[in-house]
Amino acid sequence: MHRVLACSLVVLALAACGGDPAPVDLVPIPTQTPGPLLNLGPAACPAALGEGTLVRHDEFGLAVQGDPLFPPFVVVWPNGWVARDVDGVRELLDGSGRVMGREGDHFSAGGGYYPPNDWFHPCGEMTFTRA
Repeated sequence: MHRVLACSLVVLALAACGGDPAPVDLVPIPTQTPGPLLNLGPAACPAALGEGTLVRHDEFGLAVQGDPLFPPFVVVWPNGWVARDVDGVRELLDGSGRVMGREGDHFSAGGGYYPPNDWFHPCGEMTFTRA
């Protein structure tokens, strides 16, 4: 319910910008639960590096294509983030509605791959470099 409300607020905020906005289709993506269950601080961020190109993913909205010999990996984005399609381009928005990255952009972050599905959970700073 909270995710639906957050998505609705993002759409309303974008619509309030005026003009004739491009059609926007929100796309569900995996996100972390609100707030950490146990905050261990930045020193607890795993040392794995997840990096590659943001790619459209039919099941998970956006994924990251690292080594081309392997399938893209799924990222569990921070709570409140959402993806959307605008003019045929998939964008990743943070909780405030700011575009963080677009398909084709380079993504890099520290984090770790966790069971049960071994998806990548970023922690610390994430960087997005425009394509």
